[in-house]
Amino acid sequence: MDKDLPSHFKVPFAIELDKAYPRDFFQRGRVRVLLKKEDGTPYNPVISTRKQLMLRVAELVPRHPGRTKKQEPASTSSGPAKSGKHGKKKR
Repeated sequence: MDKDLPSHFKVPFAIELDKAYPRDFFQRGRVRVLLKKEDGTPYNPVISTRKQLMLRVAELVPRHPGRTKKQEPASTSSGPAKSGKHGKKKR
């Protein structure tokens, strides 16, 4: 999935496998994306900021073939529902 999204937006990118996020050190890797050319114009006119890139990626991630799963039917509970409040009665 790491190579699919930057290439979808037609922006240059580099994958850094040796990098890790300090809070979750076991999650390895980082994707660096170059949004603007040397003259300051964006590679993709639709995406000119990091926030716009993140919003576009967030739209595409659920539809990615690696993320889609077959929906399982919702399981129904068997038997009647019981209320959880049973206790001593006031005298």
